[in-house]
Amino acid sequence: MKRALSLALAALLLAGCTAAPAASGDAASTATAETPAAEAAAPAASTEPLRLLQTGDEKQYYLTEPANADQTLERFRIVDLTTGENAIPCDVEGCTHDSEDCPAVWSRATWDFGVAAWVLDEDTLLILSSTSEPNKTVFSFADRNCQNLTPFATVEDAMGIAQQCTDGTSLYFLMSIEGGTYKICRLSLADGSQTVLWEGTEYPVPGVIGRNFVLKTSDLTYPEPTGDLEADATALPTGTVTHSLLNVDTGEVRELYTYSSDDWDLDTLDAYVVNGRYYQIDRVAGTLNTVDPATGEVRQITDQLPATAPGTYANYMPQAVLDSWMVFYDLPVIVNVETGEVRQRIDLPENYWNGYGHQPSIYLQLQDRLLVDCRYEPYTRTGIGTDGTPYTVETNHIYLGLISADDYLNGIPNYTEVGEYTA
Repeated sequence: MKRALSLALAALLLAGCTAAPAASGDAASTATAETPAAEAAAPAASTEPLRLLQTGDEKQYYLTEPANADQTLERFRIVDLTTGENAIPCDVEGCTHDSEDCPAVWSRATWDFGVAAWVLDEDTLLILSSTSEPNKTVFSFADRNCQNLTPFATVEDAMGIAQQCTDGTSLYFLMSIEGGTYKICRLSLADGSQTVLWEGTEYPVPGVIGRNFVLKTSDLTYPEPTGDLEADATALPTGTVTHSLLNVDTGEVRELYTYSSDDWDLDTLDAYVVNGRYYQIDRVAGTLNTVDPATGEVRQITDQLPATAPGTYANYMPQAVLDSWMVFYDLPVIVNVETGEVRQRIDLPENYWNGYGHQPSIYLQLQDRLLVDCRYEPYTRTGIGTDGTPYTVETNHIYLGLISADDYLNGIPNYTEVGEYTA
C-alpha cells in the first residue's frame, strides 16, 4: 500500500492540478487550486445532512500502532467487529510487519503528521497521509482492507485536517494553517477539486448541524494587568462570543447564539455539538442547555450539573449521548437530554495505566453498541535511541471490547473482546 502511494504520489506531482475521476483506475492528479470565492456559494449536488466520518463502522474498526522498536514506523490494524478477527492488512507470506517492505507499514520519516483510515462508505476508505515538510495532506481512496490505494487530491499548506464529513458527493473538512488561521473546505469526490468555504482565526466549534458548520467569533477586552499574578490570572474578559452557522451550500453565515459578559462568565462557558445537536454548558452555574438552530430558542435541560468554582477547571466535554443519556468524560453524573433527569454515573471497572485508574474510553459509537478499551496489560519493550543505544519502555497491550449501550450505562462489564493493539 505504501509503495503504491509513493508511485501514485510521484505521478500526481508531475501531472499538474487537474484531478482525474476516482473511478478511472489511473493515479489521480493532484487538486491544489482553490475555487474562486464567487463559486464557493454554488449549491452542492446533495441535500443530505453532513455525516462526520469515523475510523470504523458496524463492520470494522481501523487503527495504527508502532511497527518497530524506535517507533519510526507505523502500521495499520483492522478489527473485524462481526467475527472478532484482529489483523494487520498484509498478504505477503512470511512478513513480520516491521519494515517498509510490508504493505501495511508507513514511515513516519515521510508521513510525520501520521496516516489514518476513515470509513467513507460501505466499500471505500478515505486514507489521509500528512507531512510537515512541506505541510500537506494526501487524500486517497482504498478498499475496506486498506489496499488498492488511489490518491485523488492533495491539500497544500495543511498543518492538520479535522471534522471530516461527507454528504456522499463531497468531502468537507476543517484545515489548520501555519500562523493560526483555519479554513473550511469542500472537496469533490468526483474530481478532487477544492473550494474554500470559509477562512478565519478562531477554531470552530467541533461538530456539524445538518448542512452547517458552527463558527466562533469573539469581541473581547481583558483588564489591564495589575501585577497581582493571582488576580490577573482570574480576571474576566468583557464583550461577546458569537457562534454562527455556516451553510455549506450557500456560504451564508447566520448567527446561532451570542454570549455577552453581561449575562455569562465567558471563561466558564462551553459549547458542544453532539449527534448534530448544539449544547451549552455553564460550569459555574451547573447548567446544561440546548439551542434550536432554526429558531434560536434556548431550552434548559438541567441546572443540576456539578458546579465548578471560578478559577478552577473540570472537563465537562460530553463523551457520548446513549439512549438519550449524556455521558461526560470527567463528571460523576449522566443527564437525560430529553427529560432533564440527572443521575449518578455507574462506573465500569477501571483500566489502570499511567499510574491510576481510568474509565473505559469510547473508541466508536455504533447503533446499539460501543467499542471501548476494556483492559490493559502492561509489558516492557526495548526501544532504540537515535544514537543506537537501547532503552527500556514501559507500555501496554490494549484490549478492545464491544459492549451494549445499556450495559455501559449500568456499569455491567459484559464485554465481547475483539483483540488487542500495542500502545
